Amino acid sequence: MNAIIVEDELSAKELLIKELAVQCPQIKVLTTSDTLITAVSLIKQYQPDILFLDVMIKGGTAFDLIDRLPELDSEIIFITSHDRFAIQAFRVSAVDYLSKPIDGFELKEAVEKVEQKIKNQDVSNHLNLLVSNYRNKESNDAIKIALPTQKGYSFVRPDEIIRCESDNTYTTFFLANGRSIIVSKTLKTCESMLESYAFFRVHNRNLINLKYIEEYERGEGGYVKMTDGSEIAVSRRRKESFIQSFKDHMP
Repeated sequence: MNAIIVEDELSAKELLIKELAVQCPQIKVLTTSDTLITAVSLIKQYQPDILFLDVMIKGGTAFDLIDRLPELDSEIIFITSHDRFAIQAFRVSAVDYLSKPIDGFELKEAVEKVEQKIKNQDVSNHLNLLVSNYRNKESNDAIKIALPTQKGYSFVRPDEIIRCESDNTYTTFFLANGRSIIVSKTLKTCESMLESYAFFRVHNRNLINLKYIEEYERGEGGYVKMTDGSEIAVSRRRKESFIQSFKDHMP
């Protein structure tokens, strides 16, 4: 597969090229760019299979580049330093990303996921969702989360989710409208997606939206009653942090 690297940090670009040669020899790097304007021109010219795209580049951001390429058909693996807003947007929008410094094994895993998407013709385009989520990062009402289902993806707002319940490597999302969605993600992964939106993991198997708590009954750990009628035990070791988190999110 052919690739273009858009990265304005020389050491990061050299490391990525080196790791690709070692971990992913099937990837041919056609060219590189360190500016927004040049990158747009090169992508239009070469139409790469994969684009390794740094979030912050000379002349703008990765999201500005996406805006300038509405017909972009390349799979994208984003690269970022420590932009927590970007990382959160990547997580909830179901796109692939790597954190600097690039780890060779994580790079290989990300490339394999992209190859599998192409093989399965899974061309669901989440770029518009990603750009929207990143640019609306200060407004939770506008954020949507991409939940992978057997048929494709469901897009829901965090404030529509009452709770999440784990079953090994699967998690069920229970929504305020009575609908439930099963996804093939661990609860830990779901927790990382929702950590910015008033959710708390009260038990190994349960993650709840604090806004939907109807009652809390004290006990060794106690348990919460949710607005959907469910009663969920609170782990004894999580009790104090749960109570504090609940108080912090009270209006």
